[in-house]
Amino acid sequence: MGIDRPAAALLAAILGLGLLRAVLAATIGLTEDEAYYRLWALAPAMGYLDHPPMVGWMIALGRWVGGDTPFGIRFPAILISLLGPLVLWRTAAILFGPIAARRAVWIALAMPLLAVGGVLITPDTPSVLFWGLAGWALAELYASRNANWWLAVGVFAGLGLVSKYSNLFVGASILLWLSLSRANRAWLRCWQLWAGGAVAILLALPVVLWNAQHDWASFAKQFGRVAEGHGLTVVYLAESIGGSVALMSPVIAVLAVLGLRRAARSTVAGDPPAALLVAGMLPFLAYLLVHSLHDRVQANWMAPLYPAFAVCAALALGVIETPAKPDHAFGRLGRWALGIGLLLSGLIYWHTVHPLVLLAGQKDPTNQTRGWRQLAAEVERMRAETGACWIATSSYATTGQLAYELRDKAPVVQLNERIRYLHLPAPDAAVLKCPALYVELERRADAAWLGGQFRSVTRLQSLTRSYNGVPLAAYAVYLGKELDSAAFR
Repeated sequence: MGIDRPAAALLAAILGLGLLRAVLAATIGLTEDEAYYRLWALAPAMGYLDHPPMVGWMIALGRWVGGDTPFGIRFPAILISLLGPLVLWRTAAILFGPIAARRAVWIALAMPLLAVGGVLITPDTPSVLFWGLAGWALAELYASRNANWWLAVGVFAGLGLVSKYSNLFVGASILLWLSLSRANRAWLRCWQLWAGGAVAILLALPVVLWNAQHDWASFAKQFGRVAEGHGLTVVYLAESIGGSVALMSPVIAVLAVLGLRRAARSTVAGDPPAALLVAGMLPFLAYLLVHSLHDRVQANWMAPLYPAFAVCAALALGVIETPAKPDHAFGRLGRWALGIGLLLSGLIYWHTVHPLVLLAGQKDPTNQTRGWRQLAAEVERMRAETGACWIATSSYATTGQLAYELRDKAPVVQLNERIRYLHLPAPDAAVLKCPALYVELERRADAAWLGGQFRSVTRLQSLTRSYNGVPLAAYAVYLGKELDSAAFR
């Protein structure tokens, strides 16, 4: 059986975008977070301070395939950008039919946030994948009534927990879905559901064990955010809504809200597919809403829900417009939604490679990918001139970037927050006895604190990370002698 023209066009778009993202992945410098997560991959562990370990494991695999290069580091993100649309298509097709599924995939391809996520690798990369795979397994369970799908749900939910703590809300979504109808609650009598839960717990056990061995540091860091904040305010809520509108693209965002509203009404009316869609979104959405009333919700936090929002937008389009031809998925409004989304995504890609406007300082997040090779060359020159044996830093961003650029020249060691690097071999004691060149952002460098780390500290000239002659960030440079081993831990 041959593939029909609309499906062929969609497949060609997925493959074409995958190729474009592969080129961009090889071209764009690492972000600060990517350079830091690369350090995780140098010695894969059961856990790390900031997140569960999956992104480190994936980068280790990517480096094995593509080398210690931006392409190798990001290789898993490229593969996931090809697999994700297929998972979304199958899930939406089971629940809402092939036309809605095709619309949903096109819309997801046009979302700027997912476009960026198809190039960069962060904990959101595996988080979105396993969240989507858990949703797909639930859709197969609903359609087939085969209880063995609960085992697959458990596997994907567990792998999600090894990816990012926000994937706990997959479990909350499952509990909500089970409570929505008597037919769903009947699954509670099936051993496969409980076995799937046990599988999820077993898969997540390494993360729990790592935390138990390290005073629950990662749990405290991430779950502590729930209680942090600045008092009741709507500022962060408005900021979150504005960011989501931009990162979905405006027309898609409006359609997604309309589609979610319709799906919620259908859920109340007893529509099982709509109930599965809404249950998969509502717990995490509710948490983000509450969090935004007292603290900032980062733009990437909602990433696992973007494929579901694409389905909502597709459902809204199915009600609002009827394409002129039966085999077309989109009418005029749908084409506008796709056009604006793809245009915004394309502009982000272009700006990252060839800045449309180059702003000084840290105002542009793409600036963190620029100028590191030249800065590292200057750092290496100063290290050789001063006789320093190693580079000292005091932030994970500077540590990660300089460690990547100077990987064959000199060790880079962060003096503080040593818990971030417990997975790595301890720095050579003989090297640490040598003088060090301390490099850090001017705004982060604290001469008094640095004086407590070394017996002797001398301020040297500052360095500037720049791109095409535009200064991006200024770095203080000190020569430190005789590291205080008591202070370094």
